[in-house]
Amino acid sequence: MVFNQNNDFNSYTKEQKKVLDLEKKYFNILFKIFSHQNFEDELRAIMNDINSDWKRIYEFWGKKNVVELAVERHINYRIYNDSSLKNIIQSIYPSVISSDTAFVTNDAVINIDSKTISVSGNKNDWTRQTVGCNQTSFDNKLNFFSKGKNLSLPITSLLKSYHKSKPVLSFFLSTLYHSDDKNQKDSWYVDSKYKNKPYYSDKTKDKTIVKEIFKKNIKFSCMPHNELSSLFEYNIISGVKSYKPPDVPKPTGTSSVRVEHENLKHRYDSNGNYWEGMKLWTF
Repeated sequence: MVFNQNNDFNSYTKEQKKVLDLEKKYFNILFKIFSHQNFEDELRAIMNDINSDWKRIYEFWGKKNVVELAVERHINYRIYNDSSLKNIIQSIYPSVISSDTAFVTNDAVINIDSKTISVSGNKNDWTRQTVGCNQTSFDNKLNFFSKGKNLSLPITSLLKSYHKSKPVLSFFLSTLYHSDDKNQKDSWYVDSKYKNKPYYSDKTKDKTIVKEIFKKNIKFSCMPHNELSSLFEYNIISGVKSYKPPDVPKPTGTSSVRVEHENLKHRYDSNGNYWEGMKLWTF
């Protein structure tokens, strides 16, 4: 069982209130950037560039995911050039334990990780938010029970809670794409363009049934900070993607975990005002 955030704002500590309002503040700033028409148009331009040299890129890159690096660069470019952050960013965040994009402001450290997910390759990463151990500070204690391992497992969270008294916050921008090897073409996934849905396996009899979650191809979320762990009963992790060390009967921790969208979505600020810490849309 995982928990939504406690909405009894009268029980929040001073530090919790500070972090809650900072998460809401930066979520709104970043969401405005990522949902802007220019950002989405540039994502399409990236895909067009990749497809103009598709075969050569795949041959030399040697990886299935050829959009990954380009999207990371795009996020960095937009973040560091957006007028809303021009006078806010003070420096990069120097820690190697961080996300793809990490910078320091006057009141927080912002981590933004890019997740590029294949609708046919790693589709399970789209149905819940995937979080790496270097991308979160949340304390889940021993509240995750692994059925496959038959033990209660500590969730590894390596991200520092604070950097020079500033809270280190975690955000994720995820994009959904489809790689068509037959036609040597990649595209941002739009569900309505496919009669037979690529998220089904070959064993599925009816591949035309629409799964609502795949009707959106971009999502933005905020993983709660360590300071807020008690507001979620120290229990927000719903699954493990990879253990640490891997392929052993009794792992000592995790490399990456999964969080239900609903548990990230329902959030409250320092005054108990509702806001959404997870948004999904289509571009």
